Amino acid sequence: MNNYNKKWIYILALSFIVLAGFFLRFYNYSKWLHFELDQSRDAKIIDLAVDEGIGNLPLLGPKAAGSFLRLGPLFYYQEYLSALVFGNTPSGIATFSLILSCLTIPLFYLFVKRYFSAKISLLISGIFSVSLFMIMYSRFAWNPNNIPFFAILAFYSLLRACDYEEKRRGLWLIVFSAALSFATQLHFVAFLALPAISAIFLIIKRPRIKIKYWLACLGIIAFLYSPMIINEIKTGGDNSKEFLKIFEKKSSGGGEKTILEKAVKDYSENSLGYFLILSGYGGAELPKFFNNAGKLDFQCAADCKKNLPPGILALAVFTGGLLLLLIRSKKIIFGERTARKDFILLSLIWFAITFILFLPIAYNIAPRFFLISAALPFVFLGFILEFLEKRIRNKEVFLIVLSIVVLTLAISNLFFIKQRFDETRNAPSKLFTTRTDRVLKERYRVTLEQQYAIVDYMEKIYNKNKYPVYLNSEAFYRRAFLYHLDKKNIPSDDFRNTSNSKKIYRNANYFLVYPSTANLNDRKEEYMLNYDLLETKQFGTLTVFKLYPKKEKINAIQQEFGPKSKPKSASGVPVRCRWNEIFKECNPDEMIGEEME
Repeated sequence: MNNYNKKWIYILALSFIVLAGFFLRFYNYSKWLHFELDQSRDAKIIDLAVDEGIGNLPLLGPKAAGSFLRLGPLFYYQEYLSALVFGNTPSGIATFSLILSCLTIPLFYLFVKRYFSAKISLLISGIFSVSLFMIMYSRFAWNPNNIPFFAILAFYSLLRACDYEEKRRGLWLIVFSAALSFATQLHFVAFLALPAISAIFLIIKRPRIKIKYWLACLGIIAFLYSPMIINEIKTGGDNSKEFLKIFEKKSSGGGEKTILEKAVKDYSENSLGYFLILSGYGGAELPKFFNNAGKLDFQCAADCKKNLPPGILALAVFTGGLLLLLIRSKKIIFGERTARKDFILLSLIWFAITFILFLPIAYNIAPRFFLISAALPFVFLGFILEFLEKRIRNKEVFLIVLSIVVLTLAISNLFFIKQRFDETRNAPSKLFTTRTDRVLKERYRVTLEQQYAIVDYMEKIYNKNKYPVYLNSEAFYRRAFLYHLDKKNIPSDDFRNTSNSKKIYRNANYFLVYPSTANLNDRKEEYMLNYDLLETKQFGTLTVFKLYPKKEKINAIQQEFGPKSKPKSASGVPVRCRWNEIFKECNPDEMIGEEME
């Protein structure tokens, strides 16, 4: 086969891989959208900007690290543009995130092609395309979800900028600075990791690029971070003070664990996380290597023993990929400079920095944290495939082994994708239980379609009597339901507010929405002293209770809802200014979209 035919075969194969990834990410995207606490919070911010003007966009972004520290606002600006282009709906706001997640597939291919052959690059890109982990984090809007796109773009651009055979090194350095600015505003770990990785790589490489490009990069970073800088100036550095508080909290994530315990746990979590990203299988487990006293003690309960074989496989794959990376890291600093050596150096620094940053939180690593290093499991897989290719001289035997490895991972991911899609499809109509979800940490499936059906049910009742709606639900979905009611211009409030104020209105529609698999009697029991149960209606994985106040408990007729006011922030919460406040004092009593749970 001549080179021309090979080229077209590779192009067709890559096109198929990209289209397959697009299909799995777009399939029933709007109906099955994941829309809960954070998404409804962000949607309220975008609503205000769309309805009342762009000046209502904030100068700071979402909260980070479970604190009052805030990230940069670029994610909100992206959602705002998405709402303008695709519609101010939950799915419209999320569409730009979806598109960027799809574009990550061809971008990843270009990145790994810097080192691997076209064949291996295609194969690991194929697994990347159908990875359950990558797909699930592309199907809704959340600030960490686009980290893979901007991180890979930043590092790909960095490799091009440091390539001495590259003619446009300065332009690639500019692209790097823009991508880095975006990525570091999406998650706290990215804010720490990506600049450290980049700085170490640049110090080692010392690329010769004209000073005007370096100045341009600094200008781009300053411009994209200007909203945060303005907010810091206006508030006296409130957000920076919150930044300093984070380290103490994060360093206590493992309690009194020793550095050895944290390192072992970090290694175990990375092994399981990488395997989850590669295979879609979240049931693998590894034993505990230390007891509560911190002494070496191999512990593996019944569930652990059951899931230990895939755990050992996960450990082997991770260890094998890491060892191959370390082996290839020899002589990467000295000697002839090549694009392949730069790729190895960057991969080594990337892994080392993320592993070190995970150490303090080794016992509390959330799945989303792996978005910062989501490309590395596939790079490790590429090293393993490359190793097999070199060791297996017989091409036919190698192709058989290669097919087994790649097809097993692809089929595994597709199996779990189908399982996930089936559960999502059935969520509005069927009751079922789900196993532990190590991708999104969901306890049960809830879709936007399902939420709309429940709100439509409430709307029909509201249209009959025009009474305000009071609702309580799981913390993750309470705000989402209130958001949907607000979009329908139905006067509504958190049921807990009336309970706290000890107001029981005669003219009101009271609802409880809880998981159908939960202990529903216990959930509604606390309300039975003051309310009677009028109707129970099941919507698949969620059950709705309609309540009515007991006559003897009624102490008010009907709540009058005035003009909508912006939610109040709790005392001690740092101020977040808006663009229309940069020439006047920021209102410290308003926190856009930030009801305190």
